Amino acid sequence: MSKRLTIDYRKSVITACLLSLFIFFAIYGPLERSGILSHVNTLENEFFSPQLITDTQRSIVVEAGLISQGSRYVLGEYGLVNPKAKSNVKAAGMLSFDSEMGESLHNNEWSAAMRERLIVKHGDNAEINIKMQGELCYAEIYSHGKLKTLYFENMLHNTVQGFSGPIYLGMETSLSGTLEEVSYITSKETESYLRKILRSTYLDQYAGLGLDQQPETIDAVSGATITAKAMADAVTEAFSVTAPQLLSTYYAFDLNNFHVSAKLTYWWILHIVVIAAIFLYAILPQIKKTKKSRLLVSVLTLIYVGFGLNGSFTYVTFLMPFMGTEVSLFLGLYALLTLLAAVWGKNAYCSYVCPFGAAQMISLKYSPFKSKKLFITNKQAEYFRYVLTIVLVGGFIYGYKTFGNYELFPDLFGTEVSSYWFYVAAAFVVISMRYPMLWCRLACPTGCVLDALKDASNTRSRFSILNKKITFN
Repeated sequence: MSKRLTIDYRKSVITACLLSLFIFFAIYGPLERSGILSHVNTLENEFFSPQLITDTQRSIVVEAGLISQGSRYVLGEYGLVNPKAKSNVKAAGMLSFDSEMGESLHNNEWSAAMRERLIVKHGDNAEINIKMQGELCYAEIYSHGKLKTLYFENMLHNTVQGFSGPIYLGMETSLSGTLEEVSYITSKETESYLRKILRSTYLDQYAGLGLDQQPETIDAVSGATITAKAMADAVTEAFSVTAPQLLSTYYAFDLNNFHVSAKLTYWWILHIVVIAAIFLYAILPQIKKTKKSRLLVSVLTLIYVGFGLNGSFTYVTFLMPFMGTEVSLFLGLYALLTLLAAVWGKNAYCSYVCPFGAAQMISLKYSPFKSKKLFITNKQAEYFRYVLTIVLVGGFIYGYKTFGNYELFPDLFGTEVSSYWFYVAAAFVVISMRYPMLWCRLACPTGCVLDALKDASNTRSRFSILNKKITFN
């Protein structure tokens, strides 16, 4: 029996490109940021961005000048002009941090905010002495008149990229040379990821780290790996750039030797094995997909990947290495499996692995309502989703990092009922009982990216690489 062995040329080329990118970023890390992206990332806090000063008090000005009369007077060749008509003057202008005036303005605002944060942390009776040194502020914290700890923030020197931009932290150190506390101030990270970190013991791991010891490693938070790693990198950068300028006179050793990194525990291997098994179930044609088995996989995805890991990711995950953000090996493999499944498995991620999609499918299966057609045509919904995705991707690349928060699954599986986004996500699941997979069909940018990759991979043309006889016994 003879059979011609063929290969899909287009899919193979796309697969080779994806594997090459994965290997490149795994070896060399993310690309360096430059230009506008670096500018946006490092200057997007309230104290160091240029400020428009306007609506100043109106004042009445009377102008006078000198002219030549062509003859000599007692006052000399020039005489006084009659006063001009009174005019109203309104002043406005830009103050940047580069000017002395701007520096004073920003330092005063920053120091006031710093004092307020420390009072909240240490109480109204805390003895806090805010000091300014050049462009920077820091604080001495006293106890019964004796200097106890030092506090500084990474507000100015901050080039570390989180999921949606820089993360601003406060570091408090003891005079004995230990890191007493790392506190979160603000960022544009996805709220559900932040809540997952802040409700965990992640920040507690920094307490007691020696400032002059060997590099330290702490545990990252599964489901919020990028944010956890960015926080550790931001702390390291603060001690290598900001702290030496402020605190070097208080310590006899170099603060810039301090280094801390956050890594996932080895449980991530089990997680990626489970996720890979779900992908294999979806892709392999040898595995028979029954209604019962599909339901069981959906429940597994919902519980394990959704509520257990909150391990879905957004379209922004694919952009991260190009934007200067380091991605964990777990998230990198997860993204690679997702992309390859879009090429070879007809976007298996959206159909089998996405927990938010599983939530919609389960709600549809047990819906008491009869399904209705979408209020617009499928073609119109597709166009709308493509336009939305282009706007979100373009805006994120340009520098609008909050666009990276446009996804509902973290809010649903983060189970933070105090956030109104939780109820928006739950509403889409409920609405899917009536309008099947509404979010996926109309508003999901991640699905749009994967569908576009799937469409680009599909072709009828085949490239024959081998023609031989195959004998079957």
